[in-house]
Amino acid sequence: MRPAAPQVPHEPSGHNPARLRYVDNPDDNPLACRTMKRSIVYGICGILVLLIDGCSGTVKRPSAKEYYEKANEAYVTDDYVTAAESYQELLDQYPLNPYAEEGQLKIAYAHYLNKKYAEALSAFSDFERSYPTSSHLAFVQYYRGMSYLEQMRSIDRDQSVAEKANDFFKVVTDRYRDSPFAPLAEEKSRFCRESIAARELYVIDFQIKRYAMMSARARLRVLIEEYPETDSTVFALERLQNVMEQEGKKDIAALAAQALEARKAAIPPPQPLSTKETKAGDTAKPVVSELPSPTLDPLLTLVTALKKLEQEDRVLVAHPPGSDQPLKPDATLTGEDKKILDQSRQKGKEAE
Repeated sequence: MRPAAPQVPHEPSGHNPARLRYVDNPDDNPLACRTMKRSIVYGICGILVLLIDGCSGTVKRPSAKEYYEKANEAYVTDDYVTAAESYQELLDQYPLNPYAEEGQLKIAYAHYLNKKYAEALSAFSDFERSYPTSSHLAFVQYYRGMSYLEQMRSIDRDQSVAEKANDFFKVVTDRYRDSPFAPLAEEKSRFCRESIAARELYVIDFQIKRYAMMSARARLRVLIEEYPETDSTVFALERLQNVMEQEGKKDIAALAAQALEARKAAIPPPQPLSTKETKAGDTAKPVVSELPSPTLDPLLTLVTALKKLEQEDRVLVAHPPGSDQPLKPDATLTGEDKKILDQSRQKGKEAE
């Protein structure tokens, strides 16, 4: 018996293998979907996961107290950078929270403690604008002065920061005299004034060495008039006495010597009211201490004489002795100036 022939799979009518290959092969079929790269698929999936996770819930924002506690924790551990940043976050997220005033003040003070004096000055100014009636303004003004004082340099350099510091310390002593910062500000103000006066004396010595006597005398007068309580005034009076003696102005030199003696004497401040016991049972009555006899302050007399001398110098510089040139059209002289000019010209003619 003959074996059966193997069966061949039946192909439907119209089946074309070449056509199937064309349809199933994406490289050959422009209408077929090409396989996407695996990295692109992973990227799209990651983005979808993030979007779904973000939509599923929101991150809870810390409360004002939590911001405040975080900032205070950094503040007490001397981490002033983190403290200032945390207090600022508190103000940004909760500008009207109960800790806002304290937070803004501590931002400024943290900058000061971190020796960021420019930032501290800006922050203290912002606090004053935000809280013009705050009970902490004495603190603010004092540390504004301290921020300038910490930038002071040696007397051979510009002392403008000392002047600015002194201005803020004066605000404390004038407006907030009952504040605990008033005595501190008064002490710092004396330090600033000493530094400013020392700077003036440094410039005066330079001018004397350069024989710029008119400028030196004018600066000496300003120093002893505006900073009479400083130690530099004693040295200024000594220099003024020597300069006047060299120029032959014995009367002004004598006034400088008198003012120097009065300054060295250091008259003690007025004594407080004393009490005197009376009969038993009577209330003690205050007795005013005996006041010294009023005398004219030689320093004031000296300043007046120096101002008159400066006036004479200005006239003599504009119209030297022996010069009969008419005044310039725009020149203006007071009656006292004309009198001084006439006297100087008369002396010049007598000398001839």
